[in-house]
Amino acid sequence: MKEQTAKKIKPDIRAITKLVPHEGNLVQGQSDLPIDPELAKEAYNVIAASENHYGASEGMPQLRKALAEKLKRYNGIEVDPMAKSPEVIVSPGGTGALVGIVQSYLQGKSALVFEPYYPYHRIIIEQFGGKTDTFALNKDLSFEKDALLAHCRAAKEKSEFPLRAIIVCTPANPSGKVMTQTELEAIADVAKELDLLVISDEVYEHYVSGEHPHIPIATLPDMWDRTITVNSFSKSWNISGWRLGYAYGAADLIAPVNKAINIIYVCAATPLQTALSRVLMARENYYNDLRELFDAKRHRFSGALTDLGFKIYDSGSSFYLWTRIPEEFDDALKFNEMLIEKAGVGATPGSAFADSDDWDAHMRICIAREDHILEGALAKITQVLR
Repeated sequence: MKEQTAKKIKPDIRAITKLVPHEGNLVQGQSDLPIDPELAKEAYNVIAASENHYGASEGMPQLRKALAEKLKRYNGIEVDPMAKSPEVIVSPGGTGALVGIVQSYLQGKSALVFEPYYPYHRIIIEQFGGKTDTFALNKDLSFEKDALLAHCRAAKEKSEFPLRAIIVCTPANPSGKVMTQTELEAIADVAKELDLLVISDEVYEHYVSGEHPHIPIATLPDMWDRTITVNSFSKSWNISGWRLGYAYGAADLIAPVNKAINIIYVCAATPLQTALSRVLMARENYYNDLRELFDAKRHRFSGALTDLGFKIYDSGSSFYLWTRIPEEFDDALKFNEMLIEKAGVGATPGSAFADSDDWDAHMRICIAREDHILEGALAKITQVLR
């Protein structure tokens, strides 16, 4: 009788979050920074004016107009926000857009995710009738084009859950890795050769501070008609609870997604859309200031952790730190439990983002916290490790 191997234990990010006090929570991937005062004021004004009713499933026209301006200025992409068949839609968070994409394209199909991967990419796909196909990155988080092509070709030929899409997450959750143009071109070539859809998650685009700029894969040659890009305001505007995201792409790709969102959600929160539309493009330096703020946090916190023996991956972005824990430890799950018990500080073990054992000694640390929270957590970690 063949011996059964035990299923790998996956850390539960939400469960870990509940185990640590607010001042020790470096676990959950959301920004705890204060809401922009102007945005808060506009939300109050809109709600007080009783603009609190249903809207179109594709989003409020004023926010889609602001989004079109944002995409042109920051991404080099032009969309018509008033087109009869929309190219850009507002969704209930980036998650809502992903649900609509899975409902439209991935039932009975599979999508490739790069390991280490964002768990919700996998959870959403498998919850709504698809499967994920994991492609492991090398230890330096690189990959070879030929290996990717061979993997995707074999996955597409499967009789059950054949490969339909590649999910690109750049900057990546959990590692922060910013895909280079060469890497994006390799993915694009594979997608075109095998006629695959690309789902590009670009939620962390405004946190890029390294040598490689953020490049939307939809801007590469012949990729507009096979790419659906998902994004969110949750992180960059500190409003994760508002559940406002968006998706864009060729109209014929977006139409089924919009239809699914209409059936599942009806619409995203209309007063909050209106409020955001009034401030989204109001300050020219908003995203530059955001990037500089987080780059400073990254340098301060990663430098101090390096002194404690952590090996920080040079990701090129700054919302997360992806790190190998100090060499005397080899299990980030147990290491994290120790930090929670002795310091009241927790992060997310690398095994939450992988099927293999390759990342068991790594962890993701969210630095989207106010400086006094980061400094207090660092002091507690230091007490435990020294």
